[in-house]
Order: sequence, then C-alpha cells, then structure tokens
Amino acid sequence: MGRKFHGGVWLVTMAAAMAGTGVVAQDTDQAADTAITSQDTSTTLDAIVVTGGRSPQQISETARTIYVVESQEIQSQARSGKTLQQILGETIPSFDPASVGARTSYGQNLRGRTALVLIDGVSMNSARSLSRQFDSIDPFNIERVEVLSGATALYGGNATGGIINIITKKGKNAEPGMHAEVTGGMGSGFSGSKDFDRNAAGAVTYNSDNWDARFSVAGSKSGAFYDGTGTVLIPDITQTSTAFNDRIDIMGSVGYQIDNGRRLELSGQFFDSKQESDYGLYYGPFFAALADPSLFETRSGYKSDFNPRTRRSMFNVTYTDDDIFGQQLLLQGSYRSERLQFSPFPSGSYFAGSSQDTDYYGINAALVAEPTDNLKITYGIDADRDSFSSHQNVFDMLLAATTGGLNFETIGTTGLYPGIDVSTVAGFVEASYEVTDKLTLNGGVRYQFVNTKVSDFVGAAQQVAILRGAATSADVIPGGEVDYDAALFNAGAIYQLTDTQQVYTNFSQGFELPDPAKYYGIGLYSLSGGHYSLLDSVNVADSALEAIKTNSFEIGYRLDDGTYNFETAAYYSLSDRSINLNRSTLAVEVVDQDRRVYGIEGKAGAKLDYGFDVGVLGQWVKTELKGDDGWEKDTVGSASVSKLGGYVGWTGDALNLKFSGQHVFELTDADAFKIDGYTLFDLTGGYAFEDKDTTLNFGIHNVFDTDYTTVWGSRAKALYGALADETVFDYKGRGRTFAVSLTKVF
Repeated sequence: MGRKFHGGVWLVTMAAAMAGTGVVAQDTDQAADTAITSQDTSTTLDAIVVTGGRSPQQISETARTIYVVESQEIQSQARSGKTLQQILGETIPSFDPASVGARTSYGQNLRGRTALVLIDGVSMNSARSLSRQFDSIDPFNIERVEVLSGATALYGGNATGGIINIITKKGKNAEPGMHAEVTGGMGSGFSGSKDFDRNAAGAVTYNSDNWDARFSVAGSKSGAFYDGTGTVLIPDITQTSTAFNDRIDIMGSVGYQIDNGRRLELSGQFFDSKQESDYGLYYGPFFAALADPSLFETRSGYKSDFNPRTRRSMFNVTYTDDDIFGQQLLLQGSYRSERLQFSPFPSGSYFAGSSQDTDYYGINAALVAEPTDNLKITYGIDADRDSFSSHQNVFDMLLAATTGGLNFETIGTTGLYPGIDVSTVAGFVEASYEVTDKLTLNGGVRYQFVNTKVSDFVGAAQQVAILRGAATSADVIPGGEVDYDAALFNAGAIYQLTDTQQVYTNFSQGFELPDPAKYYGIGLYSLSGGHYSLLDSVNVADSALEAIKTNSFEIGYRLDDGTYNFETAAYYSLSDRSINLNRSTLAVEVVDQDRRVYGIEGKAGAKLDYGFDVGVLGQWVKTELKGDDGWEKDTVGSASVSKLGGYVGWTGDALNLKFSGQHVFELTDADAFKIDGYTLFDLTGGYAFEDKDTTLNFGIHNVFDTDYTTVWGSRAKALYGALADETVFDYKGRGRTFAVSLTKVF
C-alpha cells in the first residue's frame, strides 16, 4: 500500500539505443542473447540488464540479485495458458506465488515487501496502490522482464521489495524488413458450457537502418472459472477476478536512429480489461445471508450497470545522445492515464461500486560519464506528478435487496476519497569503481522531495446520506499540504571468484508512504436538523504522514557456466514503523512498530544430455513485528509465504515438453489467520513446424485437479473477514484446465 515512486528503470526503453555507443557493446534489448567470454573451452552466458544500476551492465558485474525472464519463456508459457503473474511467480524465487484467476496482485511481494512495477519505464504504481499492476499488458507484447530483488535506494519510494521491469517488444528487435506474427488460442476445464477461454493477437514490425516500428493488437475473452470439485468459483467482490473478462491491448512504437550516436523513440499503449459476469454472489432475500451465512451462494442471472474494469492509456518519448560533453545523455517523458472500477460492495447501510482515476506525468534525465577506465558515474534528476480522484456509484438499495444482490442500478454518484496530488523531485548519483580485475565497488545516494496535497472532503457515508435524502448538508474534513523528504544510500561490492562465479554483498535503503487516500478524509460526524457536524477527523494538519525508511542487507553467490547455473542470496530488511489495515473501516494506520523480513532465496538449473534440463527454485521467508513480548508473526494479510518449485524439461528437434510443480507452504499469523499450503503441477509444451514458421503450444494446468484456496483468498479472509462471513472471501483456484494455441510468423 502507498505511493510507489519510480526513478530510473526507464533506462530500459533506451538501452538498445546505446548499442554501439561508449556505454554498451551490443544490443541490450536482446539481453536474453549472450555476451560470450571465452576461457579455455567454456563460455559464460552473461545477460546485460539495466535495472541494477541505472545504466546497462552485465549481471556478473552487479552487486545485486537480478533475474531475467526471457521472451521465449514468457511466450511459450503464456501461449500454453499462463498469466504473467503466474509466470513470474514460478520463475522468480523471491516473488510470491500468483493466485490463479485473481485480478489483484495485493500481497504478492518481492522479498516480503512491496514491488515497484514498470512498463518501459512508466510506473504502474500510483498514489493509491490498487494492486492492478499486472492487469496492464498482454504477454504477447513483452520482450523480457528484469527483476531486482530487495530494496533499492536508486528508484525512490516504495521499491522496498524490489523492481519488476517489464520491457516491451519493439521494431528494433526484429529482423530487417517487414514482418508479421499472428497467434490464436483457447482453453477450458470442461466443467460447463461457459467454461471457455479464447485469445488472439497479431503484430506487424518494420526495421531498417534508420527507422523501425511495431504495431500490435492482442485480445482475450474468458468464461466461467471452476474449482477442483467442478463448482463455479465464488465471485471476488473485493478486488474482482478475471472470470468473464474481455481484454484488449493495443501497442505501437516508432524509432528513428538520427545518426550513430542519437536516437528518438515514441511509443504508446491502450489497454482495456473489463468484467461482465453472468454470475454474482447471492446474499439471500433482503441480504439475509449477512446474518445467516449458509444462504450465501453463487448464482447466475447477475446484472449491473457498473462493472469491474481497468482502462489505461500510456505514452512515452525517449531520446539518447552518446556525446554531450563526452557523456551520454538519456531523456524520457511519459504520461499514464488510468481508470479503475471495482465490484459493487456492501458499505454499511448501502451498496456502492468504486471508480478510481489516476493521471501520471513523469520526466527523467540522466548523464553517464566514464572519467577513467575503472570509474563509471551515472547522475541525474527525476520528477513526476500523480493526480488521483475517485467516486462511487451508489445503487438502488430496494432493487438490490429484493434480488439478493443480483441486480444493481445506479441512483447517483458521490465522492469516495479526498483528491490527492503528489509531486516528486529527486536527484541521484551512482558510481561504480573497478578496484582490481576481480573486485568492483559501487555506491550511490538519492535525495527525494515529495509534496502531497489533499483536498477538502465530506465523509463518504455522509455524501451517500445526502444523496439518499437522509441529510441536507455536512461539514468538510479539511485538506491541506504536507512535504516529505528522504536521503537514501546504497553501497555494495562484487568479487569475481572465476569467470563464471561471483560473490557479492549489498546495503540499500528504501522508503514507503501509507496510502494517503485511505489515511485522510475519515471523520466522526453528528447528525442534527439534517446537517452533519464534524466532531473529529484524520486530517493533514493534525496527522501529517511521514516516510517509513527500510534498511536492507543481502549477501549472495551466483554461478553460470553455460551448463550449470546456481544463485542464492540471504537477506534481511528492517523498518521502524508499520502500516496496518483496519479490518472494520478498511482505513490504513501507521504504528510505531518495527517490522522485519528475512529469508533465503535460491535458484539452480542444469542442462543435461539428450535434450533434458532440470531446475529448482524456492524462498524461505519470515515476516515479523516487534511487540511487547518480542518478535511475533505479521498478519497473513500482507506477509509473504515460503515456496518451493521445480521442473523437468525436454527439447527435441521440433517438440518440447516441461513438467513443473510448485508447493506453497502453510503460514499462520499471531491472530490465528492462516494461509493453507498446497501443491500444483502443470504440463506445458510446444511443437514447431519450422518449414511453415508455425508453432503449436499446449498446456494442462493443475494436472491433478487439486481443490485449494488461493493465497489471495486466504489474505482476503484476514483483510475483510470483519465485514462478512469469511466463507464469502474463500476464493478458490481453478481446477484442471487445458489450453492450446497456434502461432504463425510471416
């Protein structure tokens, strides 16, 4: 929860432009491709990334834990029926398991803390953290994903768990000339006539010496979701699911190589993901199920004039020049407009559906200097503005009551949260010094200033009462303005044991802010003569929010010799305050209570004879709060779970198969809330018709038809259980499903 400020992963959009410059010696947008270093008969596969230090570098030179999920893995798994959240949850050791079918990524942490998610440098996190960062792009449009585990000082606030950097496909990655690609697929669990998913996508790319472009359209439509017993899943009335969901993702980019050292690139995206479900949660006649939970059930015939939706537009312009006074200049300007809608939800004496809007503007500038052969310095400034507004559709209560919550019609709209404007300006400098051929030191500092403006606001419940005629007026909760600043430091060292092995250690600071919309605008009122008088409130003047700083430490080791790879890291992070969610009011609270997260993550793999390869990954993690009697377990509403996964793969001339599994370990908190452990297995594969440039992909997910509650379902019980019976929030995972797709390249 809270504000996520980005400030530098945007460099990934410019990385390819650095090819042939003094910064990089190859096309960094092909980081999956390899920079090969010879030593006797061995080779080192060394991906180039941009996420670790604000400018491109090889992973082996980075004193951080960084993973790269390549296009081939993303595309093969997505075309076999998996979402991006699932793919990352199964390939990144420190990223929490995905909850299949969930739209939200709430509580899906990196190393137990909040992750900052970006697409081509544009932050998907906002002043209000609504956890829909992955309901933002179709995997068809993803080139690769770079993941930095652990807090980072260089990217600003609320990257306390790390960075997830989604890099999109561009025309500059394609072969010269004009090319096209189309794909289509379907999936089903065969549990009913409405259990049917389908998807299709197409792209045209062009690449020449000076110009390149890519235009794509990707869409999908899902049907009903069923659990392992063949029962239709309970609708997620809190964060919504992706059942009965229509999605379209339109992306385009144009690049112009002005000369060998200068490049201009423009890109844009329109994304729309909306749910129009045939099924709803039945509350019983006149909501009798709220008193008698046995009456709750999932029923068909649901109707509403307000439905869950994510609608987003983004624009990017980037410019690079590799010779500005002997330094490289990197510039980016970006804009993101986002409109989010949620499911009708009971709020005391009324039902309402929330709509929350964000407009985000950002500009970033950096210079990269190499004053000596051993020293590299990256410095610059970041600035952004995030404007947030919200309202709620209030529904006809009599109609909703007589239909048991299966029919919702809007009678009017009111405010939901105060308006929030967050402006950020930050300066940073990062240096890397090669002490010897084997030892490299790096360090940096970032100073960030944040201004938050909160509008005057009448309490949400009081606005609804005025709309329904129960009152005529109300006092406002005063808004105001508050400033924050933070100086963040990082320092690390990496030592090359051999050409294929490194050890490293790192210290980094991060900070987070509570969600200002759910912190402010809360008041205690008294009704008299049709007027609500304000008795007390949470307002800026009396309760100014402050940044919560996190100190993060790690020590790691990695090996990659082309046949065997192994990487592991131990980490520890500590913050002096904590953010809690009030289960009754759903407001956030800041408490003076230490919070620590510590654990071990690791990943290993081997390429064997006859086309076989195997791998294993996992994370053991603990999240604790310091109470009067010492350290105790944090709530399962936000604490990460430990996991263990692995796979066996085989690749032949045309056919490839992969059998994978993941076990999620049980977690219980100090209040006896529990995340139940479960184990899932998947079988995916593909067959390439090389002479026709066509690939057939297929998948069987949840092979053994396991019936289980998702991690999000368990979290929801802890978060919302005070509002209704916990069974309402028992969101199950999908049972066995089958998927198949066909892709053709022209």
